[in-house]
Amino acid sequence: MGEYIVSETKLRKYETVYIIRPTLDDESVDRTVNTVEEFIKAQGGNIITSEKKGRRRLSYEVKKMRDGFFVAVRYEVKSEAITPLKRLLSLSEDIIRSITVKVDELALQVSL
Repeated sequence: MGEYIVSETKLRKYETVYIIRPTLDDESVDRTVNTVEEFIKAQGGNIITSEKKGRRRLSYEVKKMRDGFFVAVRYEVKSEAITPLKRLLSLSEDIIRSITVKVDELALQVSL
């Protein structure tokens, strides 16, 4: 009677958009993108889409920079993996800003 059944945590869909510092060359940008994707995979996640949006002007200055290289990654992973991912993004010197949101299934159907 005192036993609890722990259900297996299912994969949830998330989207992370991050901005890479504009001073990096294309090879360094690719290396940063690969690092983030490999980290997600190492946490047991699956990459759904990864889009390099390109260099864009920021609406306000971030860490004394006026533009940056935008990347959007949609993936599914266990919810426990989000905290280490956010830590990786915040500690990386190449990433100046990031945001991670949980994607609703209905929103995915509408956007596709």
